[in-house]
Amino acid sequence: MAAGTRGRLLTRVLRALVVTALLLWVLLPFYFLLLVALTSKSDSLRTPPRWIPTMDFGSFHSIFRSAFSSAPPSNPSDLILPGIQNSAVVAVCVAVLNVVIGSMAGYAFARFRFPGSKFIPGLMLGSQLVPVFALVVPFYVILHSLRLTDSTVGIVIAHLSFTVPFSVWMMRSFFAGIPIEVDRAAMIDGCTRWQVFYRVVLPLARPGIISVGLFSFMVSWNDFLFALVLNSKTDSTLIQPAISGLYNVREQSFGIMAAGTLLAALPTMLLALISQRFLVRGLTSGVGKV
Repeated sequence: MAAGTRGRLLTRVLRALVVTALLLWVLLPFYFLLLVALTSKSDSLRTPPRWIPTMDFGSFHSIFRSAFSSAPPSNPSDLILPGIQNSAVVAVCVAVLNVVIGSMAGYAFARFRFPGSKFIPGLMLGSQLVPVFALVVPFYVILHSLRLTDSTVGIVIAHLSFTVPFSVWMMRSFFAGIPIEVDRAAMIDGCTRWQVFYRVVLPLARPGIISVGLFSFMVSWNDFLFALVLNSKTDSTLIQPAISGLYNVREQSFGIMAAGTLLAALPTMLLALISQRFLVRGLTSGVGKV
């Protein structure tokens, strides 16, 4: 075997080993999560775990049991499905508002020149350097004075505060990558500035819009801190605090926690798989243009 052929073969083997190791690193935690969710309570506490378990859907049954009952929640597991519903409402609202605000503000920063049009987007992006923990107390004080704690509206406002800056910066970069001659040609054809925006430029910016929507949806869906601090009502609990509530002094329901975590991860995983093509295009297009 020639030296060049041997070197290419060794490179392929090493590449395959690295890819396999990365896949195991990523997929093993999910397999362990599925393992705990589909075993009985006694098997979920085994050390070492039983890697090929006997199927037990008791954890999922405990979660879905409350969905077909009109009784008020009596166990922490009864809050999983309402938490998914509440999180879906909040995350969808945050995603839609990010798309609307980010698109309009990003277009204005990309196309118009006014005092601060160059450094304000960077300043907004720089606000993301502030730790989220530092914003919890000010947000609680402000929203409590406005009587917006323990409400969906207050959580949506809090989530917008740390998603809109990135959305505006990203949409500005994306609009900056669209030639301004497109706007001028549309205006010569008789379009107003507003028609140029929503009939011509927005369709061209579809990958960026989808990326902004997905980013803000996932950030809102996975938020735990604000969802826990700003809300104390059980009927408006979001999914992340609902899952954390399964671990308490009286009971440690690892199987139900694993089943709830799988159900909570399912929407974002499906969204990412369905729209991964647009997500990659949106994150890579125009990011170098500021």
